[in-house]
Amino acid sequence: MNKKTLTVFHALMKKGWIDRQTDHAVWGYSMESDVAEELEVFGSELDFELHRVRDRLYMVPTQDNDLLLKNNEDFKKDIGGNEVRNRDIYLMNFIAVYLLYLFFNSEISGAMSRNMISEEEFVSELNKYFGRYEKSDKSTDEFQDYSENFSLLCNDWLTKTEGDFESRKINTKYGIVNKLLVKLKADDIFIKDENNIIKPTKKCQDLMPYFLKKDRINEMNKRLREEEKNAAAE
Repeated sequence: MNKKTLTVFHALMKKGWIDRQTDHAVWGYSMESDVAEELEVFGSELDFELHRVRDRLYMVPTQDNDLLLKNNEDFKKDIGGNEVRNRDIYLMNFIAVYLLYLFFNSEISGAMSRNMISEEEFVSELNKYFGRYEKSDKSTDEFQDYSENFSLLCNDWLTKTEGDFESRKINTKYGIVNKLLVKLKADDIFIKDENNIIKPTKKCQDLMPYFLKKDRINEMNKRLREEEKNAAAE
């Protein structure tokens, strides 16, 4: 085996990507054909894919990866919340998907539809969305594919108190959003600045076109349906 392949693999395992500017030598190794071929074999055996975007090379675990993907217990550790119920985790997962939707709902695949959103506006958008679902007859085009189990997540959100901007209490709306933002910052997906403005990271912007491919969208929809089933069981 080429030693350069192990060097690149080790760098990818450390933080999930390598950057041409900061990891110049390793980046050069990754461009060599024999290294690329061996990394492809690694990916096939260890269930990850490599995705190169301009000046970065990302390691993206597939849904079969049992080493890099995180479960609910890992999620709880990331947000420092052992008291968090699994149903809260499912709600946070949905909120995260909705946050991504607000930024990447452009008709142009992978293009951003906005650059930022205030936390106050984001909570307001969630109130509007869950409120529309609660008041709808559930047979409209927007909601007809949702199962009845989604009502549990909707009710969880709507029955929470608003809370204050800095709350970390899971029974408040700002609290559960702030808990989620801790997780998203740890995963380098979104950041919130000192003015409570939420912005996607470079990693997020680079990888969203990859995740918005049709086959990946189908996979994400399948995962969301599983979350709804799990919510019903809690």
